[in-house]
Amino acid sequence: MSVGKRRADQHLIDQDGISLLRANLPRHWLLREYRPDYGLDFTIETFKTADPGSSATRVATYETLGEHVFVQLKSLTEPDVYSLDIYGRSNVEKGPEQLNRKDKIGTIETYRIQLEMSELITVERMGIGVPVLLVVADLSRQRCSYVCLNDYIDKILIPRHVDFRKARSRVIHVPIWTEMASEAGLAGLRWYGKRAKLLAAFQRFRYQYSELQHRDNGDWRPLARYFAERIIPYDFWDDTEMCELISYYGSRLRQFLATGQPGCITLLEDAVPESFRNEEFFEHMKQQDVFELWRCLSHLSNLYEDVWREWFLPTGLGQAVSAP
Repeated sequence: MSVGKRRADQHLIDQDGISLLRANLPRHWLLREYRPDYGLDFTIETFKTADPGSSATRVATYETLGEHVFVQLKSLTEPDVYSLDIYGRSNVEKGPEQLNRKDKIGTIETYRIQLEMSELITVERMGIGVPVLLVVADLSRQRCSYVCLNDYIDKILIPRHVDFRKARSRVIHVPIWTEMASEAGLAGLRWYGKRAKLLAAFQRFRYQYSELQHRDNGDWRPLARYFAERIIPYDFWDDTEMCELISYYGSRLRQFLATGQPGCITLLEDAVPESFRNEEFFEHMKQQDVFELWRCLSHLSNLYEDVWREWFLPTGLGQAVSAP
């Protein structure tokens, strides 16, 4: 007797995983499917509430933030959960990984996902501008947890192995505590969504600081004001509650535009020796106050590389500064 085309059980599992992923995202965010896919299954586009609507009309509208992350989805019916010991280690941007086995940060639960090297190489080639999240859809526990593959490669695989590409595949540890529906998991998704715009802004901050230094003995104030007017419209100054330092520098920029001084350096006039109390000295300190703001802004890219890219990773630093 002839038979027709058959549907594999894995297709149903994948379908359930997609439904679970959608259910774990804010309902006003957009999930787009990639077809055909080469290691990238979806993109997530984030939105914010533009108008919550009224009790009478109940019509709300949402505005895109221009933020996107890629997703590689692994749907599993009953994935095993493993324990992973987390240790302190050296700064992997300055040398190979050196674990300190005497400095145990703790033990976390993870999913262990085996990824083919071709998938990892594809992500590595993309760079870090737009993050790729490996998402595990745990159908039995009805949760989705994730890890950023770009950062996992840069901060774990490359520092840990002489050449991580020599293996046919690598095991990726996905922390369970990055569950999308949790407060920490949602904060991580929003943080990754802002990556492209933050990296672009950091590049501009460095450029502006360099140009201001060239005006050290010239007419620097109009240039500083112009620079501030160019960067204050960035929408992340008041939308990064997960990173208060960025919000702080946004407030310093606004103060500079309002008063002419950002207030990064506080000068106690009574502590200044009498011989220094002249107009030239105080004008110099006002300049240093402004230049200090741009020096700090230009340093954000260093913080991003050294610290912030390890947020939400199963590393000592990631666990210490971003885990609940």
